[in-house]
Amino acid sequence: MEVAAVKKRSVVFICGYEIAPPDVHHRRFGRELPVFEAAWNVKSELSPCSVDQDRHIGQWRLVTTGPNWRVETDYRLYWWGDLITYDFEMPDWRLLLLGFVAFFDFLFSKTILAYFRTNWRYALFFLYPYVFLMLVGAGGFYLAWRALGGWLPWPGLWAALIGIGCVFGILKLPARPLYVGYLLGDWSFARDLVRHLRPALDARLDQFARALVDHVRNSTADEIVLVGHSLGAVQVIDVVARAKRLDPQFGAGRVPVAILTIGSSLLKIGLHPAATELKQAVHEVANDPHIFWVEYQALIDIINFYKSNPVTDLGLPPCDKPVVRIARIRHMLKEATYKGLRRDFFRVHRQFVMGNEQRYFYDYYMICCGPVPLPQRVAFPEGAVAAFAPDGAFDPDAVTKPPPRSGEAAAGKKGGKR
Repeated sequence: MEVAAVKKRSVVFICGYEIAPPDVHHRRFGRELPVFEAAWNVKSELSPCSVDQDRHIGQWRLVTTGPNWRVETDYRLYWWGDLITYDFEMPDWRLLLLGFVAFFDFLFSKTILAYFRTNWRYALFFLYPYVFLMLVGAGGFYLAWRALGGWLPWPGLWAALIGIGCVFGILKLPARPLYVGYLLGDWSFARDLVRHLRPALDARLDQFARALVDHVRNSTADEIVLVGHSLGAVQVIDVVARAKRLDPQFGAGRVPVAILTIGSSLLKIGLHPAATELKQAVHEVANDPHIFWVEYQALIDIINFYKSNPVTDLGLPPCDKPVVRIARIRHMLKEATYKGLRRDFFRVHRQFVMGNEQRYFYDYYMICCGPVPLPQRVAFPEGAVAAFAPDGAFDPDAVTKPPPRSGEAAAGKKGGKR
């Protein structure tokens, strides 16, 4: 069975908790293109970035070509980073206060227990900045108390002040590699998201939903892929649910609509007992027969919920979506690159939207720029790789062709040596 190759694709991307504006995302996208081109032996031409300031949408186009194929990609970034600028500029005392308010919210609501039940590694990731700061404060207090106890009055008071100073000193350090201050802001925002304390974000998501309805109605693409990375996975599901309420026929038109969630934080928000509206959105999207939804997860990415199901783990009735696939980031990269980044958990997390150095069934740039439709790429992962010759030529018939059994492959290799 031959796959109907994509010639025109539209990608709508919603990023996670970051303030980088569209032009920065465009530069990142362009920086990774040579990596993608080298891995697959293809060529691409990237347009400049344009920004619709009223709708907060960045847009660029690119044309990707192999020896016998060509794909035009319309790439749109739904940007909400301006709404969290204050999070990155607030004074340290407020960041610390709001960060610990979020900690106690997720603790007393028993969300942390849900994290442990679903993925213990993510639960430890949640605890990391708080435990680290408490250890720093306690360590500073203890060392100061031991050092000052013999020659200053009120050594406990001075030691406490020094311990607090150590905590604020940590917050003054650059974000990498500890990311402690960033995570305090991230969890504070997560609490606000659960509790609907950011009305401006609600208004922006409504705006995105209207833009998405209009885009899907008027698109001439062969497929539309809606991408949510990290906390953007929460936003993309929310926006699609809002779009469905605006247009009950959303996704049922000529152009197929697919959702791709990667490094997803859906359960980060959804497992909180107050996140009832997100759970309803997940239910609506997962049960829509017109929308395809796949989620890729990776063990080494501690910021996603590895081997989880965003539907059943939220206590929703099981259905056939999302399709959950496990990817190994080690297989996307050369060994030296992988060894250099695996201890930087945010760099690992970003690999889901970066170029692959090696051919692999999960490849963000091939999903955005290649000729294989996303549902077929998911259904036939080996074929989606084997269909490309070393020179980049594409054989649509090879996508769905069963891979050779090990014995047949060995026989083929022996035959090739004669």
